[in-house]
Amino acid sequence: MPVSVCDDKTINLLIELIQDAAAIVNRAGTLLHANKPFFAEVGANADLCFGKPLATLLSASPLWSLQAEAISGMVNEAFATGHSSGMVSVLPQTREGETMLIVTLPLNRATESSPDGNLTKLAEADAGSDSAAIRQELLEHKERISFALEAARSGIWEWEADTDRLMWSMEVWALYGLEPDSRELSNELCVITVHEEDRAFVRTVIRDAVREGRAASVEYRVIHPADGSVHWLLSQGSPKYDADGKLVRYIGLITDITERKLVENTLLENKARLDQALEAANAGIWEWNLKSGVNIWSDEVWRLYGLEPHDNSPSFALWAETILPEDREATCQTVRKASTEGSDISIEYRVLYPDGSVHWLLSRGKPVRDNRGAIVRYLGTIIDITRQKSLEEQLLKSQTRMAFALEATKAGVWEWHLKNDEVYWSDRIWRLYGLTPDSKPHNHKLCESTVHPDDREQTFGIVMEAATREINIDIEFRVCHPEDGSLHWLACRGKPQRNEAGELDRYVGTVMDITERKRLDDELRENERKFRSIFDNAPIAIAIKEIETGRIIDVNDSWLELLGYAPEEVTGKTGLEIGMHYHESDYEAILSTVARRERICNKAFLLNDKSGDIVDVLYSTEFIEIEGAAVLLVMMVDITLEKMQQQNISRLEQSIADRNIQLQKEVERLHRFLSMISHDYRTPLAIMRTNLDLIKIKHKMGNYTNKQEFSKIERSIARLVEVLEVSIQESKMADRHKSLVNRHQLPLAKIIKSQVDTFSGIWKERKVVFENCPENVSIYGEESGIKFAIFNLLDNARKYSPEESTITIKCLSKDDNSVKIVVGNKLLSDLSEMELEMFFEKYHRGANTSNTVGAGLGLWLVKNIVTQHDGSITLAKTGKRIEATITLPVIIDNQPD
Repeated sequence: MPVSVCDDKTINLLIELIQDAAAIVNRAGTLLHANKPFFAEVGANADLCFGKPLATLLSASPLWSLQAEAISGMVNEAFATGHSSGMVSVLPQTREGETMLIVTLPLNRATESSPDGNLTKLAEADAGSDSAAIRQELLEHKERISFALEAARSGIWEWEADTDRLMWSMEVWALYGLEPDSRELSNELCVITVHEEDRAFVRTVIRDAVREGRAASVEYRVIHPADGSVHWLLSQGSPKYDADGKLVRYIGLITDITERKLVENTLLENKARLDQALEAANAGIWEWNLKSGVNIWSDEVWRLYGLEPHDNSPSFALWAETILPEDREATCQTVRKASTEGSDISIEYRVLYPDGSVHWLLSRGKPVRDNRGAIVRYLGTIIDITRQKSLEEQLLKSQTRMAFALEATKAGVWEWHLKNDEVYWSDRIWRLYGLTPDSKPHNHKLCESTVHPDDREQTFGIVMEAATREINIDIEFRVCHPEDGSLHWLACRGKPQRNEAGELDRYVGTVMDITERKRLDDELRENERKFRSIFDNAPIAIAIKEIETGRIIDVNDSWLELLGYAPEEVTGKTGLEIGMHYHESDYEAILSTVARRERICNKAFLLNDKSGDIVDVLYSTEFIEIEGAAVLLVMMVDITLEKMQQQNISRLEQSIADRNIQLQKEVERLHRFLSMISHDYRTPLAIMRTNLDLIKIKHKMGNYTNKQEFSKIERSIARLVEVLEVSIQESKMADRHKSLVNRHQLPLAKIIKSQVDTFSGIWKERKVVFENCPENVSIYGEESGIKFAIFNLLDNARKYSPEESTITIKCLSKDDNSVKIVVGNKLLSDLSEMELEMFFEKYHRGANTSNTVGAGLGLWLVKNIVTQHDGSITLAKTGKRIEATITLPVIIDNQPD
């Protein structure tokens, strides 16, 4: 079985065991190894002998110069035959495929040889006189070799190529776990004793080595049959050739390397674990030699620096280049200082990757000293702490936010350690209790120091009970500030904290000033009380419903009176369940609107009362909160009678509108007449209104028997004003050329003031706020038309706003040589953007005009007048207010000197 070379350690051990002078030479006769007696015999220094020819060394020796040639012949013969002879022995070990010989020089025998150097005589003399001694020496020599092989846990084997004969030394049988000569020796025996997982590999190595006739080396496992133990063997061998170059045999050595393999495997496992640990920790290992400047980095270090492994030579300069410029100088200075002082290195810094990303690294290193105590190098680790830094930054931000939140909410943090009864308060809590920080002992009694006497016993009891039961602390109480005697409400919250053993260790919590909240709570309760009073006594029907289900929670007396139900008949039910909606689609529309969280404002619905009669109502909703819960407030106003009246009025207005069409031609013929009286007709109307007011006063502020007749007179006066104005303007618009002839410069402030006075004279009960225009603002136009437009806007504001609300009128001078006249009022009901656009259409009347008189011509006329004056008019809604804005070109007078 072919094996490879022994190592130098084994060879040195073998020759040192030989008492005679011994040397090992290769085929070229060059000295490879020798023991101490050999160097003494040849009289040369060991360092000068290695690598020189043995014949040269012997020729230079006074003791062996005469035998040098003969010994060289023995060496050549042994290499040629492969057999030992005389002082030359063939060694089974090889070095790099070379055959080696041991040449043994008997000590103190060279002087006994004949002067002619005849070694044959020396050998014969030895054989005759000292044969027994030589045999004894050879036996001892063999024992020493056996001892050396056993000590090295090795054995010698030989395989003859021609006969396929295999020979093992006694040690080889033991290495395979077999008894000597217990089996027939063969190459197959060598293979089958190998571990089954290694057999194919071993066969391949043997086959290739024999085929190529070269030395081989293979490591494999064997299983000892006796105990099943596994052992690692190293087989080494080299081929031997005859004079014709034919392969004769393989000679080699088998060595037990189990211990070495175990160490190697342990090292590999440790390295794998270290690599895994470094990878898991995203860390690397580095070494820095201070004398040579050489750096050694593990593969992980390169990646941590954002570099390709081994792309450059690791160095201090390369490391410095990876550091972010802002950190580079300070980091390098810290490392240099540590290396100078011989102290540990521990530094955090940022590195910039080629992709532009920034990473935080933590590098730690310890100095390594030589035998004299001088620092020769540093060993250390480096770890990526980017995530840690990110968490630290987040923690800092969180602490900042927490501090801000505590400051914004006027809250403080406290901690109570139960075992030693030690209390910690932040400065905010001391102020909340009205105390100076650290002015009182830090124990549980600190908490009740300034608590209001009426709350003290209950507060202290709740805290101690919570600690006993190991539950949360949640309490509100009053404190009196000693300095000014002011009273404050505080809310204390705390959670129990346990130690590692699971035992209650401490409480941690907050204290917050809730004085303002308590005040608001009191106000809320008062408002709810007032709401309840209004709810119960309101003249309109009011119900409170659940938003999601529409079920009735409560109704007032007006609601019950309107629909004729008892409270128990409607509570907990929906309007659909009690059958109050005349059209089921109305109920679905209400639910849909509420689901969208939209309000309903004065929408007309038909309802059924309990008896089945139809009730016409205006239906409104509002989302409110009662006792912390969101509910739907429903308000209903009975407009059955008003609607009937409106229908009559509408029919009357329609008749008037039809009549107006018939009289159109007559109006055109009378336009001159109307023009003459356009400036004078308001005065008698104002006198009529004034006298009507005097009659009311005379009859004790409206308690008169003909109340309905006086109301008709009032409406007739208003209607007369409107009809006359409309007629005048329509007649004027019929002949636009004539209107243009009558245009001239008009002082705007004076025009507006006159219409405000006229309006106030007719409608004394309505408040009008007029902001005077600048006196220097004038417009170019037809006076009666402008007056009509202003008066009509004021009248529209009166008709479609609550009676107690204020009407405003103002004019705004613009930089673009124009002026805006703005008339504003509060809305009775909501209007859409589409409705605002339609108000300027002829005969159009909005949905909010059901209780007012009119033909739907006023705003149409106003728009035409404004357009004829090269201006514009718009309507805009802001919240519950609406504004009509007229924009006209102006003539700006020079300011007086």
